[in-house]
Amino acid sequence: MGSPRLAVVGTFVIGGLLLFAVGLFMIGDRRLLFTERFEVEADFGNVTGIAIGTGVRLAGFDAGEVLGIEIPLNPGERFLVRMRVREDLRPLVRTDSVAAVLTDGLLGSVFIQIRSGSAGAPPVEDGDRIRGVDAVEIADLIAEGRETFRTVGEEFIGLQDQMSAALDALVEPIAITTELVASVRTDVETITGTAAEVTRHARALLEETRAIVEALASGESTLGQLLGDDSLYQGLVGTVQETEATMRAVRRSVEEVEQLVDRLGGPEGDGTRLLADAAEAAALARNAMEDVAENTEALKRSWPFSGFFADRGFYNLDQLTRDEYRELFRDDRYTPLRIWVEGDLLFETDGDERIALAASAVARLDEAMAGLLAYPRDSPIVVEGYAPGGPGLAYRRSHARADLVRAHLARAYRRAASLTGAMPMGSAAEGSPSRDGRWDGVALTMFVDTERLRGERPASAVTQ
Repeated sequence: MGSPRLAVVGTFVIGGLLLFAVGLFMIGDRRLLFTERFEVEADFGNVTGIAIGTGVRLAGFDAGEVLGIEIPLNPGERFLVRMRVREDLRPLVRTDSVAAVLTDGLLGSVFIQIRSGSAGAPPVEDGDRIRGVDAVEIADLIAEGRETFRTVGEEFIGLQDQMSAALDALVEPIAITTELVASVRTDVETITGTAAEVTRHARALLEETRAIVEALASGESTLGQLLGDDSLYQGLVGTVQETEATMRAVRRSVEEVEQLVDRLGGPEGDGTRLLADAAEAAALARNAMEDVAENTEALKRSWPFSGFFADRGFYNLDQLTRDEYRELFRDDRYTPLRIWVEGDLLFETDGDERIALAASAVARLDEAMAGLLAYPRDSPIVVEGYAPGGPGLAYRRSHARADLVRAHLARAYRRAASLTGAMPMGSAAEGSPSRDGRWDGVALTMFVDTERLRGERPASAVTQ
């Protein structure tokens, strides 16, 4: 009886020890106790949600945990956070890497995201310090949203004042038009009355002439009697005088009509002033509508109307640096499709160095977009601008080029502003068709969800 009981107890003890060993191994593996690792530090002004054991990720990959937090000695100094990272990830952590405090979703758990550095920077050594980026507080976002809506309200109030001024400017031209129409109506009535009087006199003259001709033809009087009839002679003289007076009235009416036409059509006439006032009122209304468009575009780019880049820790494309934008090409969730277009086919510059789209730009951009229209419309498109010159000049030129093409694509293809961005890249162009690391023009880059792609991943193309 004793031997089976001892066997059961021994089996239970051995099983418990095995479970304890497995649990100890799993905990040690999570804490990187059985993995080679190195330490790195980052400073933060706000450590909300960070504690010992908080997870550390590298480009979305679980890389380690927080070892400790050193409290600053004086106000204004930053907290120093020590992190433990897997040794096999050391080649990706460079001296220019950035550590940012992020959350899973809007209200998820807090973790520290280390962004891979550039290829030209050296790898960090054990204990080196990298730059830290503080987390964005919900209270700050709410305050920013409140300020944005307050600004929008003020802009709409200003727009109401501008529209009132534009309508007031239209009142005077309308009054002038009404007065001019009334004056023309009076002149037309005068001409009509004069024409009726002329017609009446002409009809009377024809009746009298017809009576004389009939009397001569019937032989009721001789030519001598006709010539000697003083009353008939006086009647004819009076008729001729009335006809002359009527013709003088007609000439005066014609002169008045000519003066009226000159007053309406001359360079300084009422008609010219009326057209100028109407053009000015239209310009005021057009400016007011342009203000509405600018305010609406600003509202689209403000929180909470951010788009594709929000799930990467950025609230809109304008907040991305060029290095941060290049990091998006390493995200396996999206496949970047890029079309290169040369600048001499798209842009022209006037004497004041202002850049505009050339006449052939629309056809070239339509040809380039034809390769991207087969993919989902909700895929973001970023217009990368490239231009030669020094750092400052190349940046300004590439910025202007990218903005021109972005505005055309948003207008011509009815793309949402949150899914169409512009990124000035200067003159350096990694992977450009010129094979010298530079480009003069633009590149249309679409980020397509990798899971939605079918077939092989397309290669970059060049529109000549």
